[in-house]
Amino acid sequence: MTSASILSPAKIATASSVTTFSKVLMPKTVNKNMKLKNDFIDKILRIRNESLNNPVFTLERYNQTIELINNAKLKSSARRNDQEISLLKTYDVLNLSNQDKLVKKIQGSEDTSIKYYVPINEVYDVIRIAHFNIGHRGIKYTLKEIKKKCANITEKQVKLFISECNECNIKRAKPKNSSKLVVRPIISNDFHSRGQVDLIDMQSSPDGKFKFILNYQDHFTKFCILRPLKSKTAAEVAYNLLDIFTTFGAPAILQSDNGREFVAKVIEELALIWKDLKIVHGKPRHPQSQGSVERSNQDTKQLLGTWIRENNSTKWAEGLRFVQFQKNSCFHRVLNNSPYAVLFGNQPKLGLSSTSLHPSIFNDITTEEELTNELGLLTNDALDVNSSASDSEEDELKIDEPNINDELKDNDQLNITEQNEKNDELLTNRAKRTNDIRETARQGQKRQADEFLRNTAKRHKLADLNVGDNVLIPVPDVDRGPTDARNVLAVVMEIKDDKYKLGVEQGIINGYYSFHQISKATGTSTILVENVDQGIKKSLREVVKLQSITGGQGMLKCSCKGGCTTSRCKCKQAKILCNSRCHNSTTCRNK
Repeated sequence: MTSASILSPAKIATASSVTTFSKVLMPKTVNKNMKLKNDFIDKILRIRNESLNNPVFTLERYNQTIELINNAKLKSSARRNDQEISLLKTYDVLNLSNQDKLVKKIQGSEDTSIKYYVPINEVYDVIRIAHFNIGHRGIKYTLKEIKKKCANITEKQVKLFISECNECNIKRAKPKNSSKLVVRPIISNDFHSRGQVDLIDMQSSPDGKFKFILNYQDHFTKFCILRPLKSKTAAEVAYNLLDIFTTFGAPAILQSDNGREFVAKVIEELALIWKDLKIVHGKPRHPQSQGSVERSNQDTKQLLGTWIRENNSTKWAEGLRFVQFQKNSCFHRVLNNSPYAVLFGNQPKLGLSSTSLHPSIFNDITTEEELTNELGLLTNDALDVNSSASDSEEDELKIDEPNINDELKDNDQLNITEQNEKNDELLTNRAKRTNDIRETARQGQKRQADEFLRNTAKRHKLADLNVGDNVLIPVPDVDRGPTDARNVLAVVMEIKDDKYKLGVEQGIINGYYSFHQISKATGTSTILVENVDQGIKKSLREVVKLQSITGGQGMLKCSCKGGCTTSRCKCKQAKILCNSRCHNSTTCRNK
């Protein structure tokens, strides 16, 4: 069994579903990954968890356990010893494509989805695929993704993997000495009680005619919708919001960090198109509520940046759909569920990949007939698919066939009545499940509000640095594109008077850095001193531009006081519109 076969059928789900590992990993990267994998396995063996709840299976122990279980199944209950009885209570064995797989024993009313035990030689790849699938979103989210199909991978193992992940290192936020206290957190009680809209400036990295991203988020469910925009005019924003509102309904309150004037124009445009629509605008720049969509903006840019680097593409408008799906289907700490589940009452489906079936079963299936033949023997998911498929076929037959025998009408009517009662019961259960999920989300928002009120300053101490250590240099917004990584990974070349000379593969970075300007990178050092071209000196902005796929140099910033009407305006010279970082949001005619 390969690790790729557990979580994904040889493809990275975050890409445009045409990107395979063979295309992503170049020969040099493959060798590097093999070294990281071997180091990872060595570290796991040193900290291996001997607990029966989350055992670390060597390949030998994995095969031995399968053999013991198979032998125990052949014996009668009276002839089984204590070890065999214990194993049969904890594990089960499935034979898939003539291969035995060790799975978690399903106990009574527990979750009936099949969860596989992974031998140690496959743990690295399983974590890597899950981590890629959710866009490098951290320990908790990666573990949640893995737990859907794997039973024995621990948080410690995931933490170890992520500590070695370069992508996570270069995009992590700079540690702060303290965090602001939120005095009055705003809590929404239901879907569409408050909608938040914001624009992400992509003028420095346009995708053809698209230069902005519309980010609309429901404050309660955190469900977000992303749309590429050609401009940030109220008319275009309103047109895209109308498409969202006619699909999901409209909120009572619409809020934006762009201020009341902007929201008023958007609402005015919406009212012209949709006469019956009545929305009020929320408080401008309200940190307790707008912070949610601002975090969503940062999340979107980070996920989009990962998509761009993994696909080596500047077509970010295409990647928005995958980023939107990742955000909405990923576990949210406050909601204790995914935004998708809070809104719709169930988890998002990815075809057969969302079932408990092992990918080795459905990788080669292309028709419904083949699927029907394979299903029915393994899982409840399979039975559900068969049941729904057969019910659908029967319904079609009932619609098309003429009533030949009038004597069967009463029985048909009785069957219809019974089916309607079952449908009513299903709808009632679904509504109850949705209400339960939303109540959990409400409680989560209340807990978060309490956390905000209790939050105090936390200090982050920098570890001692030596020559050869890898460090992270935070990149200012004006020196990077909106989807570029937040940090540059560098190596300490020299230490002089408590200042650090840093280098990257492209050369030495100008100047010296003090300890509070950098932070130590986690994991094994991936940039070595001997890899640095010491004959070349570069500014940080030049390094970012060389490492960026979209070209770097995030955005121009002007400080005009005259309304940006002349060619002295940096933004006007570059033929782009001013953004929220320009001239402290004073009056501007270049928007």
